[in-house]
Amino acid sequence: MKVIFGGAFDPVHSEHMNMVKHLLTIKDVESVILLPSVNPPHKFCPTSFDQRLDMLRLAFDGLDRVQISEFERFGEGKRYTCEVLPKLKDRYGDIAFVIGGDSLEDFYKWKNPQEIIKICPLFVFTRGKSDKFLSALEYWKGLGADLRVCDYMPTDVSSTVIRYNAELGIYDDLDERVAEYIKTNGLYRKHKDLINKLKENIPANTFEHCMRTASYAINLNYKQKLGLDNDKVLLAGLLHDCAKALCHISHDVSEVPEDSVGTPVEHQFLGAVIARKEYGINDEEVLNAIKYHTTGKRNMSDLQKLIFSSDMLESGRRYDGVDELRESMQKSLEQGYKACAIAQYEFLLQKGGEIYPLTLQAIEELTN
Repeated sequence: MKVIFGGAFDPVHSEHMNMVKHLLTIKDVESVILLPSVNPPHKFCPTSFDQRLDMLRLAFDGLDRVQISEFERFGEGKRYTCEVLPKLKDRYGDIAFVIGGDSLEDFYKWKNPQEIIKICPLFVFTRGKSDKFLSALEYWKGLGADLRVCDYMPTDVSSTVIRYNAELGIYDDLDERVAEYIKTNGLYRKHKDLINKLKENIPANTFEHCMRTASYAINLNYKQKLGLDNDKVLLAGLLHDCAKALCHISHDVSEVPEDSVGTPVEHQFLGAVIARKEYGINDEEVLNAIKYHTTGKRNMSDLQKLIFSSDMLESGRRYDGVDELRESMQKSLEQGYKACAIAQYEFLLQKGGEIYPLTLQAIEELTN
């Protein structure tokens, strides 16, 4: 049997590779056929079909019994699985098809799922056997589906997160040959001009902190299923400290609250001004996430909470209690943000001096 493994592969990552290797250990699997889609109906691919083919060839170079198909390039593939599989069966003979556990849970939403289960067996990779998954498994088996749940459980790796991290120069969860291809060809660099300008305008250690903050926020947005716009998350994370180096030199403070001038929180207000004037950011959600990332305030939005917390929790931070705060954030954004805000407030109390009114208002809201 030849197993069809389809997807955008934008880019192909470590868990794609691990799943293929697992399939090849199954007794009746002759080979695995990777089927990259030309124009996935449910997503936009920033790379070309040929670039994704190149990355697949690099990732699986040297691995026997893996074939990379250009089936969709020539207009033979159609949008729906129920239409594609019969053509693939005609071409390759005895086949099976790979789906994810979340896809099985939503299989009833697919076009003609009753026809799909008549065509070939389905190999299912799941990250966890939830009640919803088990219910779907029992239902479709009851209708005669040949469902084979794979022993290997892939970790939660997101191609979207990988693309945004690559823009930040982070290449986790990628084969080193694929990572090098991405770097060499300048892929996933939508905001490269802004990033280059930021790098030139702020100190190196501040720039690295901003990059880590953006990466932490992007990852958290995915893991917590916050549903925030990743471009807004990236830009707010990158630019939150864009004024940090400017607070010690002469600058226009006409748009900065007078009571913040000369204080440690001045840079957040000035940062929002600079992000708009110097970096062309006009999105109010992004600007406000920058504007309140140090003090917090009442009624923080999810994006504001995310940037406030990511600034404190990014991987380069080293202080007593940071690991506990990160653990709180893994539970929920609300719990993590509250823990971060209170920890910051307690630090300011111990340090002494005046605490900015917005911070006091935020703490009052969180503790009442």
